[in-house]
Formats: sequence, C-alpha cells, structure tokens
Amino acid sequence: MDECWNALQGQPDLAWDLDAISDRAEAIAFLQRFENRLCVYSGYVQKLYSNYSFVVPQSDHGDITVLPDEQAWHDTFHDIPAHAVAPTGVHILPGETLGRSGLYLKIPHGNRLVASAELPFQQGLKLLIQRYQARGEDFLPVLVKGDLREYEARMPSLHLHRIDLTRLGHCSQLSRNAIKGAIAEHLLGLFRQG
Repeated sequence: MDECWNALQGQPDLAWDLDAISDRAEAIAFLQRFENRLCVYSGYVQKLYSNYSFVVPQSDHGDITVLPDEQAWHDTFHDIPAHAVAPTGVHILPGETLGRSGLYLKIPHGNRLVASAELPFQQGLKLLIQRYQARGEDFLPVLVKGDLREYEARMPSLHLHRIDLTRLGHCSQLSRNAIKGAIAEHLLGLFRQG
C-alpha cells in the first residue's frame, strides 16, 4: 500500500486540493456521489481511469486523492493526450442550489450573449447528446483535477471536460470504441441515479 501512495504523490493530477472550498464536508459528499460514475482523466500520465476510489484524509485538511484500482487494468486507458480533453462549460449542480432536489446541469448556450440553461440531469444530458450528435461528435464527459468547484451559493458543483475522439489519431477504432463504451456505461449509471 505504501508503494501506491508513493506513486500517487508523483501524480499531481490525482490529488485534488479542497482548500478553496467553503464547506469541505459538503463538497466531499457531493463528489463521492460521482465515484466510478464519471471517468477521471490525468494529463500528467495521460490516462483515463474508469475504476477508482476517492481517498479522503481523516483530518479537515489535505487533498482528496483519486486512487485507481490497480487490479482493473482493463478499466484504464493509456496514451490519451491532453489536447484530446477539452472543457465543456457544463456544470453538474445539486438541485438544492436552485431550490429543488436531484441533480441539475447548467448548460451554456451556443451564443455567449444568451444565459445558460439549468435543466434536470436527465433532460440536460439528452440535450447535450443531441447537441454534440448534430455536430457529428460524441458527448463523452470526464473529470479532471480542478473540476470540483463552488457554485454561486457556495454549493459544490462539478465542471465537466470531455474526450474528443477525433483527437486520438494514434488510437485504433477498437480503443476508441472501448473508451466511448466505458464512459457511456458509467454515464448511464449516473443517468439512472440522477
């Protein structure tokens, strides 16, 4: 186990700083709702993890660490360059932020002059999938370090990045399909929960 921790210390993308979050316990509880529901990308090692655990320090300080499951080598995707991972501007919010229950998606409008839409998770996800498909792309959301943020009312939120399969020129179609399948499978679990 010590070897795993030592290896993690050398991977700064897997240690997420929570010091800027006002309510640390609430942010951790919110983040843990997404454990193994959204894949996590580390640009430092250019890997995408779909099977992992969040390790929370016992104290009120310190980083939360993403610990990949070393036994699940088939759930780790290698050689994913950082330029293939892009921010979406989409945020997952707890419904309490809006005076509601459940999860919501804050989706930016295509025109920057138009306000973002805040939709229930399932409805928002369907909209995003349709929007990306209309452009001939896939909506493949992932998390990266720094995606856990505070929303306007000091509630936790998660910003989503996405994998752009067209930027994985070196990957075979089989590898691209495996990445797409892993993200979709996890997203389906979140869709059912959301």
